[in-house]
Amino acid sequence: MSRMAEYVSTTDTIKRISSGKLEPGELYAVLTYRGDLASWNWAFFIPDPSVSPIGSTGTIFHVIHDNDAVSWKFEKDEKDVVSSPMVVAIVRLANVSFLGDYEDIVHGDTLLGMFKQVGTPTSSRSIHPAEFSSRVWFLEAIAVLHDCGVLTCDDVWLLEREIRRCAFAAMDKYLDNGGGGFFAVAPTCYLLDSI
Repeated sequence: MSRMAEYVSTTDTIKRISSGKLEPGELYAVLTYRGDLASWNWAFFIPDPSVSPIGSTGTIFHVIHDNDAVSWKFEKDEKDVVSSPMVVAIVRLANVSFLGDYEDIVHGDTLLGMFKQVGTPTSSRSIHPAEFSSRVWFLEAIAVLHDCGVLTCDDVWLLEREIRRCAFAAMDKYLDNGGGGFFAVAPTCYLLDSI
């Protein structure tokens, strides 16, 4: 039995989605501006389908640190990514509705447990703080999501390159208008439906 619903190849062009076009049950990558033109904060986002427009509220999964880059921690927050002035790009990764409804996905142990498997410099895993960033955590989380069958990613480094390409393309609009470009693409991920 195949769980593959759709494959979006790397030859597809980057598609722009409007701010009200996020889809319920989808997992998104969100890149936010951090003061550098070529470096962003990386996070996962699941929009709350009960609030319109979809994406104006949802749950973001990310790692943060205080001013000292040694002390990283995982956080799950309710956020409005669509109208956030810090969002540079939103990239659709996979449909995760087979994990349950929104409440099950964001408050249950399934997805949260997967994200918590990824170590941080303050966790039991020995990670040198200079080698850690939200991007490193995000890419390791993609590997965990792949291992757990949430998505299939042929090449995490190719996925990173495609997401960065989206963010670079969105930076011009971001700098001109103070808001993100909202690009959506699933370059190396398989979108899965229920088992």
